[in-house]
Amino acid sequence: MSKLKFLKQTALDRLRSNIGPNQKRYTEDASFLSDYFGGSNWYVESNMVAHESIELHIPTSKSELFDLENTRIVYSALKHLTPVQASDPRLWAYFTHVSHWEYMRSRWPVEQYLGKERLKEVMQERYFFVTDRSRALLRNGMARLWWYGYCSYDKAREDPFELTGPLLKKLDVTQNLLENAFGRNNQITQAVLGVLLEREKEGKEFYVREKVRALAKYIVQLGGVTIIDALAQEEIRELVNGKIEQINGTDAVAA
Repeated sequence: MSKLKFLKQTALDRLRSNIGPNQKRYTEDASFLSDYFGGSNWYVESNMVAHESIELHIPTSKSELFDLENTRIVYSALKHLTPVQASDPRLWAYFTHVSHWEYMRSRWPVEQYLGKERLKEVMQERYFFVTDRSRALLRNGMARLWWYGYCSYDKAREDPFELTGPLLKKLDVTQNLLENAFGRNNQITQAVLGVLLEREKEGKEFYVREKVRALAKYIVQLGGVTIIDALAQEEIRELVNGKIEQINGTDAVAA
């Protein structure tokens, strides 16, 4: 086990406000923070620990990003964290800027954004946090791996990460399920993912963008008329299955 380190708030604020002037530093092979701040007074060692070593797979191409494998690694080491603890931008900023710099450089090379208007936005999302907290956890380069695990990890299954597969099957599934009002409720996301996995095994995949979006919209609307948190997983699964059949039926009629 190793203790987790956090950036100090003053260091985080300074980095965040100097993304533009520092953009070239994000193309360097090694983390620049020690030289940038000098000494070691820019971070603190906490009492929180990683229960396993976090040795990530480094992406080698756009077809080998290792998101599923790295989700297993990060969440296995940090699954004891609460959602509140895992929402601390100081923790993830240390991960993205120091301990997992090589992974970040390979997964989101800054060079492709230099001179483009999206540079600051991309840097804010991947190395820091955007304003919207739910979206922030999913866009931060390291926090997203923890959140994927939190929303899909089911210790009752032989493979606790079995549901992580359908979650990461397509980016549309990931975004539509997690970037909304119910995305923080892992009981709901696991129920939905369980249905998607079953349909996949039956040869009836449900991974079309428009269909998944319609399903997510339905669940959000359902939460407005009932206390969805109080429903059992099986009840949620029945509702999800029913909506999927309705969506598929509507498409069949339209065709």
